[in-house]
Amino acid sequence: MTIDSKSVSSNLSSASSGRTSSGRATPVSEPTGNIVPTSRSGDFMSFLKDVLSFTGDLSSMTCPSFLLNGISLLEYGAHWSDYPHVLAEITKATSSEERIKLVARWFVSTLYGSYNKRVAESNSGEKKPFNPILGEQFLASWDDAEYGETKFVCEQVSHHPPVSAIYFENAQAGIYGSGHFSQKSKFKGTTMKVVQEGRVTLRMKNSDEFYCLSLPDLNICSILSGKPFLEMSSTTFIRSSKGYTAEFHWYTKPWLYGEYHKFDGKMFKDAATTFVQDSPAQEQLFTFRGKWVAESRVTDVATGEDSVLFDVQAQPSADIIIKPVGEQSELESRKVWQKVSEALNSGNYDVASKEKTVIEEAQRALRKSRAEAGEQWKPSMFYWVDDASDNEAVKACYTYLYSAKESIGTGSWVYNNSPHLAEQSAAPSAYASGTQTPSDAFSTAPSSVL
Repeated sequence: MTIDSKSVSSNLSSASSGRTSSGRATPVSEPTGNIVPTSRSGDFMSFLKDVLSFTGDLSSMTCPSFLLNGISLLEYGAHWSDYPHVLAEITKATSSEERIKLVARWFVSTLYGSYNKRVAESNSGEKKPFNPILGEQFLASWDDAEYGETKFVCEQVSHHPPVSAIYFENAQAGIYGSGHFSQKSKFKGTTMKVVQEGRVTLRMKNSDEFYCLSLPDLNICSILSGKPFLEMSSTTFIRSSKGYTAEFHWYTKPWLYGEYHKFDGKMFKDAATTFVQDSPAQEQLFTFRGKWVAESRVTDVATGEDSVLFDVQAQPSADIIIKPVGEQSELESRKVWQKVSEALNSGNYDVASKEKTVIEEAQRALRKSRAEAGEQWKPSMFYWVDDASDNEAVKACYTYLYSAKESIGTGSWVYNNSPHLAEQSAAPSAYASGTQTPSDAFSTAPSSVL
């Protein structure tokens, strides 16, 4: 595969407004550019009135095409691998204490790309991604001089409710992870509150310790001004199978003072089976604080040693590698949305709306034909595992997290050929085809008629 020219377009990659001359990130808190074309200001006001009066999950509303960014939501999942070397270096840890710190470092490294990069690179407001169609896929990879190739696959495993499943792997380093994410959103005051449901499980081949992660909630601010941007909120956790925990607190900017994008937290060992806030039984190891769009620091509680946890501006993220659209299957994101994206990029919003409607109507017809034939659609790369039927270590890890963060849910979408399955005696459920390796997913992604 070669680097797709679209991957260095304004949609995903560096633009001069968001990068220094060395290619490093320049975070933006409040964008100056308005996302609403002057000719569409009346349509925007009508849409806002509908949004403000809507009482359900906002993700079910139809968004005007001029507010779309030309990217499928599946592509956002690739930011879990923005810094492949940071992911791979977790395997160098020789103790659980060091490993939890490196896992926390990697988690923080995924946030800038996920929630600030698009605004920083365009210096205009955050736009809405496409809602992926059922079975849609996004495949990508990254090359690192020291650690080789990291691969990523994502599949839309449910449309109602919308759920995206992800898998990433660096075979050379022996580290891999799978998970899923979904969003529920509603207006509160002048801000859109987004609850992110889902989880990620991280494993490595040189250790029997694995890690369970929850996801942050989001606030979408400044929507009414046409300059929306994201802040992270609430609390998230990383829990290891050996009882090591990282607790993150994400802060939104107060109304009259303070700064954007701040967070702090701590890492500790906790032998309890459920989480209790500030329990005296927790053995404190590290504290950390900073900005997730800039520099964060970590302090060793025992020694007082202070060091950088992660610095977004210290290095550029790796170049993402995506097959050219002409080589993609009919289910891959950029092939699915190609005509819509082209119309958006040229500012032809009426054509974009028509092409988007063609896709949506084809999907409705496909769902109807399946229902009439009594067919049950199944994902091609992932299958569902309830926590109750998972192994005891995974069950215990997520039981602990669920007591602190119910949005992790009660089960996981697992990649069919995740290496850990070979170590388990139980076979995957009927949803697993068991026929695809990570490499197969790049060369034989299944096609479907939309």
